[in-house]
Amino acid sequence: TTVCMCSAAAAVLSVATTSAPRLSRRVAVIGGGSAGVVTARFLKRAGHDATIFEAGSTVGGVWADNPTNDVVYKGLHTNLPTVVMQSPDLDFASSVPSYITKEMLGQYIEAYGREFGLLQLATFGATVTRVAPAASEGAPRWTVEWTVDDVAHSDVFDAVVVATGHYNKPYMPSLPGEENWLAGDAARRITHSLHYDDPDDFRGQSVLVVGGRSSGVDIARMLYGVAEWVYVLEKKCTSATTHAAEAVTHVPLGTRLCRNGRLAAPRGGGGGGEEGEGEGEGE
Repeated sequence: TTVCMCSAAAAVLSVATTSAPRLSRRVAVIGGGSAGVVTARFLKRAGHDATIFEAGSTVGGVWADNPTNDVVYKGLHTNLPTVVMQSPDLDFASSVPSYITKEMLGQYIEAYGREFGLLQLATFGATVTRVAPAASEGAPRWTVEWTVDDVAHSDVFDAVVVATGHYNKPYMPSLPGEENWLAGDAARRITHSLHYDDPDDFRGQSVLVVGGRSSGVDIARMLYGVAEWVYVLEKKCTSATTHAAEAVTHVPLGTRLCRNGRLAAPRGGGGGGEEGEGEGEGE
């Protein structure tokens, strides 16, 4: 009996073949995103009794049409091609491009659920509120409590798979000088990509994007031609580098926000003064 923690990317259950009779276990799968549906499929194929608990109205997780956690911003395309993401026994439609939209990926996960008979295993609109060891003799079991339309339910399972992903709460690192920067102008604000949706919200502004990985680069690209100037703070940057034609400046870790709205180089790293070309009021 095991509580398994799954990533949001995929989950594959390998079942060993032995000479002993195979036992069928009751398994609660918390989350109906990509990891949850794949896990439920292979549990079902191995003869287990799986139940998917999904807070939304269909499978798909953050890629669903109406997700309970709307973290996927407008205009996002996947950074992996469909041939890498698809199941070996269920292709994407031939009409879709290699790099697809949120809607296309959500439709694929839902089609996967239909293809392998997983939708009937799901309890939709279910918010799991508690998982705890159940009082039982013999092998440990787990009590799962959940609500649907504010009505409480509970049941006991042999095992639990937690496949809820890791995008529920944003991480907001503090930036050097941010308090003084915010105090310098009431119109300034700091927001997380969780709350980003449309580049037009930043039209004509100078924007500092903190983070140079997939979503940071994607959002910076979307802001190009909309924002007045884009700054990208990233680990790999060792000194401020400006690309004037694109109205973008890459700045290193430790770059400080100043009360006057400008950026200053990290203390003890490359001059210590304010950055040069393209600096303007930050938002």
